Amino acid sequence: MVQTTEGRTYIWELKDWPRFTWDAGRLSEALASARRSQGELLGMVKAIDQVASNEAAVAAMVQEVVSNSAIEGVALNMESVRASMLLRLGVVTGLTQVAGVQHVDPIVGVLTEATQGYRDPLTTERIFGWHRALFPKGIQEGIRVFPAGILRGEGPMVVASPGRHIGLPPTIHFEAPGREVLEGEVEAFLAWFNAPPAGLDGLFRTALAHLWFITVHPLADGNGRIARTITDLALSQDEQLPLRYYSLSVQIMRNKQNYYDALENAQRGGMDITDWLAWFLSQVLQATRHGVREVAMVMARSRFWAMARKFSLNPRQEMVLKAILSPMSREDAVSNAYYCKLADTNRTTASRDLAELVGMDLLRPYGAGRSASYRVDLDRFTPDWAQLSTS
Repeated sequence: MVQTTEGRTYIWELKDWPRFTWDAGRLSEALASARRSQGELLGMVKAIDQVASNEAAVAAMVQEVVSNSAIEGVALNMESVRASMLLRLGVVTGLTQVAGVQHVDPIVGVLTEATQGYRDPLTTERIFGWHRALFPKGIQEGIRVFPAGILRGEGPMVVASPGRHIGLPPTIHFEAPGREVLEGEVEAFLAWFNAPPAGLDGLFRTALAHLWFITVHPLADGNGRIARTITDLALSQDEQLPLRYYSLSVQIMRNKQNYYDALENAQRGGMDITDWLAWFLSQVLQATRHGVREVAMVMARSRFWAMARKFSLNPRQEMVLKAILSPMSREDAVSNAYYCKLADTNRTTASRDLAELVGMDLLRPYGAGRSASYRVDLDRFTPDWAQLSTS
């Protein structure tokens, strides 16, 4: 029986489902722009050394894990995620004592398993494994707890938001296919994903996979996070790389409402999904451009340290520079008071250390009086061709 909301039918109820169509002509420019930016980023990655490449990948993948959860209102500690990611990728060891690593490690493992196993087929077993990692204690619904790693139950799967005013009914955005057809829907999706039509562009395939999986909505919870993990898997397959160098979830998080609107419009429209593909390609473009900027920053930090090693920095100076140049740092400058705090020293020593760093041209002073601070001018350490790429 066809179920409708406000007189509209969902795409999975249409007789042509899931034979998606789109206007390739309308999308040609958007596809070309996304591909150029993607190629530019991956070209930069190939031009840097392994240490810098790993740093860029860790930064992007940490942002992906944190933002993928944040889209659904789940907050993860970035420092813990970074420590877990460094361990997972074998970049460093000895970080198991960082607070929260054990808690986030299974979640980090979802992304690393997907991307490092990009050559492996997508199966229900892989999806269920990711699902159990996201919900190790099961799925809480009221006072009941349902097991993770299985298809959803018999009840209807409805995506809704609370009414705008007290007493008003919730707004239903989407209702997924019924449980009686769910196995067949999942099998059809996996068969397509593992053997896509010849000639289908990889970015189109990624966008289609995202929309298709989230429309089937096969799990009791976590469908969005799993859909975005499948997106990362598809991108790794497209690029033939086990690491990610840009985060699509960061970009989606920045445009969260537009993301939900684009999905809802596609799920409640016809089989022509040109608008969804156009929106998705625009997000790939912005995400890869952000990735280019991040790689340029990695290169700038590397060049900065190459210059800093020419001087005999004392332990305090080295520690403070590492702190403000860390990819995780939220500060881009250091004042005398902040230097004292970081180095556990007094104002006289801090003033002398800072003056020496200015004399080495490693820091540059800004402001005066109480607003005086010292910054690393990373722009001058960024290669000219990277600066052109980020402008």
